[in-house]
Amino acid sequence: MMNAKSAAFFVALAWICGAAFSQVPAPIGEATARVRARVEPQIAVSEPVVVVIDLQNREMGEKIPTEVRFAVRANTQAVELQVACTDLYKAGDPASEYRIPVAGPGAEITCEHAGSRLLTWLHNPPVDALPGGWTGRVSEAGVFTASAGRIFCQDVAVEVSWQATDPALPTGEYQGIVRLLGMVRP
Repeated sequence: MMNAKSAAFFVALAWICGAAFSQVPAPIGEATARVRARVEPQIAVSEPVVVVIDLQNREMGEKIPTEVRFAVRANTQAVELQVACTDLYKAGDPASEYRIPVAGPGAEITCEHAGSRLLTWLHNPPVDALPGGWTGRVSEAGVFTASAGRIFCQDVAVEVSWQATDPALPTGEYQGIVRLLGMVRP
């Protein structure tokens, strides 16, 4: 049988040998990999709240102007903006025979830090710019640029108007859609 001194001797010997082996450098291999991530251009246009126009003090035939505010956030310096605006239909039903058509030469876009421009209405708008069944106008596209070295994160105001020329329009609520289309280029 092994006595306590022998056991202690073997434990000490194992510890010393283990320490000696751990100090010997082990062969190491290594490699480096380059990782690349591509951030694609992105844009977000906020949904505005419902805009209510009070026509109480307007005469038939006067233009009905309105301003709709959007927030445009892109990770690029320049954005391309375009406006699609529907006619106003009685009760918001595009099948209604009663409507107030879009008026004026185009849509005025004012960007918080990129100026203001009139984007004229196109004569042949893209088919998919307006919701199915609705009539209205679509503007040309315009490029708006943020300050040098900055990305485009601005509030954008869109001014459009309608003009009711039919004195026989029945009373009631007329509804339409103003859509701001934002595009970025790769």
